[in-house]
Amino acid sequence: MDLDLARKDVTAKQPEQVIPALRLLSNEGALTDLQAVLGLLKLGNPTIQKTAIETATTLIRRNLIEHFNELAPQVREKLSQIMESLHPRIIEEISKDIYGDDDQRRLRAVQILGLLKKNPKVRDILAELVKERDEKIRATAIKLLGNLVGPHEQQVVLSLLNDPDKRVRANTVEAIEGLASKRLLPILLRFRKDPNNRIRGNVLKALYKMGHKDIGEDLRQMLASDDDFMKASGLWVVSQTGLHTPQIEELAGKNMVADSEMVASNAAKALKTLNTPRAQGFLRYLGPKAA
Repeated sequence: MDLDLARKDVTAKQPEQVIPALRLLSNEGALTDLQAVLGLLKLGNPTIQKTAIETATTLIRRNLIEHFNELAPQVREKLSQIMESLHPRIIEEISKDIYGDDDQRRLRAVQILGLLKKNPKVRDILAELVKERDEKIRATAIKLLGNLVGPHEQQVVLSLLNDPDKRVRANTVEAIEGLASKRLLPILLRFRKDPNNRIRGNVLKALYKMGHKDIGEDLRQMLASDDDFMKASGLWVVSQTGLHTPQIEELAGKNMVADSEMVASNAAKALKTLNTPRAQGFLRYLGPKAA
């Protein structure tokens, strides 16, 4: 049976014609076939109805995965609503694609999860995907999870910030900054002394960008640390925020002559961001060391 014949047979009323047609449309049909498939739900035949539901769900899921970026956002939303209303266990079906071998298909499946944001299972899956090694999937999961976290769901954020995997914690901080939600500030404040340099730097930068400007002392401690990685991260925060105090400027200048090339380079970037007469002086007279 070819698609043209299937589209003709799907309008018949006999199960022996309709069901094979539906199965073909499930695997090869386009979104333009969806209306005819949904029309079969009005028939009184339970076998046809059951197969039509399966076909509509599979057809939508397949087309969302294969053509996600080609579809307008409102079309994606509408299709996801139809799919979820037809199949209560659609999350389990999408999970098959998420944990498959095709990376592009996995990414699309994660994006579809974001359309099903009202389903409570979505948060748990996205929280697990924050640990994903594939950068695109991880970044998408973090972004979607951030959009889903409501006022009473901060435990999800806390659990991620306490994850033993440093990457998960750092990525979560970046996601919180992207949300720019001041209700999450108290959570971030707990982690501004984190022993990991990347996490600590991300936290201070996020706090500053989200309106909590009182990070000067925390930043001074990073710049005065004996740990080169901590210094480098602190200087990175200065270059990202432009936070200026006499102490920070002084420490940035001193770090221009650090033995660590990483620290000296970040010090130069920080001073260029500050761009004060004193910062320019440090760059002018100590610049060759940073270079």
